[in-house]
Amino acid sequence: MKTAEEMELKISNVLRIGVYIAGGIILIGWLMAFNSNNNIFDVYKTYEEVDLITSLKAQVILQNWGRLITYLGLIVLILLPIIRVLMSVALFIKQKELKMALIGAIVFIGLLISFYQGL
Repeated sequence: MKTAEEMELKISNVLRIGVYIAGGIILIGWLMAFNSNNNIFDVYKTYEEVDLITSLKAQVILQNWGRLITYLGLIVLILLPIIRVLMSVALFIKQKELKMALIGAIVFIGLLISFYQGL
């Protein structure tokens, strides 16, 4: 049986590795964007309010793989807090701290609702 300290260490290692992976994916996307366009900042000269789904569809149509890979890295980075909450709930269940597990589950549901609202 793993101790609480071992589980907390495992959670922190997962988060650390996740940040490195997300950063690497974002870096790859940026490098691809620099190689694919003459001036990647031209699109930012005028502001247009576009929702995420529409922007993703446009990038797929334009085959702008650099920006799509950058979005993927951001998605991985955003998912890390959700993973943290889920792992904490598992830790609390393992420690038989059901009140804390319930609170963690409520936080998880709140995160899912907020992400859904953001889309």
